[in-house]
Amino acid sequence: MAVMDARRSTYNIQREAGIDKCRLVHYSHPMMMKYSVIVVTGASERIGRAIAVKAASLGSAVVVHCHTDVGNASETVSLIERNGGNACMVQADLRTLAGVEKLAAATLERFGRWDALVNAASTFLSANIEEVDESRWDADQALHVKAPFFLSRSLYRHRKGLGSPTPACVVNVTDTQVRNPTASRPSYYCAKSALEDQVRILGKSLAPLVRVNAVAPGAILPASSADEHYFKRLEAQIPLGKLARSDDVVDAIIFLLENDSITGQTIVVDGGEHLRYIQ
Repeated sequence: MAVMDARRSTYNIQREAGIDKCRLVHYSHPMMMKYSVIVVTGASERIGRAIAVKAASLGSAVVVHCHTDVGNASETVSLIERNGGNACMVQADLRTLAGVEKLAAATLERFGRWDALVNAASTFLSANIEEVDESRWDADQALHVKAPFFLSRSLYRHRKGLGSPTPACVVNVTDTQVRNPTASRPSYYCAKSALEDQVRILGKSLAPLVRVNAVAPGAILPASSADEHYFKRLEAQIPLGKLARSDDVVDAIIFLLENDSITGQTIVVDGGEHLRYIQ
């Protein structure tokens, strides 16, 4: 308690003096949302936005990443700031290493530290096996596999330079349907499946400086009226009789960010959808 009281006193002094807390607060305990800088990719809307807003509400400084959707990303930042949070927007094409490096550099330039990464950026285009061309394949692999890999390595290199005893954390947002994929998106599912495998591989390669985990959501936010009809049929078929909410996914991500004894794991948040085909 004495240590925590001293830490709070230090923070209060810094705040009253107008000093950026994220540059000065160093700690040797499990990651605390209140004192962390978190990068959320694809944070302009849907799950990415929900993660960014929740993390900010818990006291994290948030880097809101977007590729082309600057308007919605700016709205995410405004939403956070209106509620007293701390956020900035970084526009970058993560399909390129230059974009990855831009996001990492902008984070450190703005906040002077980096504690966690949530890889939520994704595309979900329907293209069957005959429709997948090289550009579609390369785009899926670049965004869903290459970008998370090199962003995770950037976080590792930053933490290695600090020599911090507190592990940073990466959480990848995958997809429960990689367990039972449809025929409509083979390129997408191959990429998301590789991203889940990356969790185990990087969980070893980046330890003990960075923990790596994933959350695999099921059907949550319909993008069209056709999706709404599908979701209603699905809800009646899955074991729990209800779909997971976006808040359920976000809560699972926050849990993984804060628990410093978990790495190399994927939490499926789908109302039991992945169990439908188990006899």
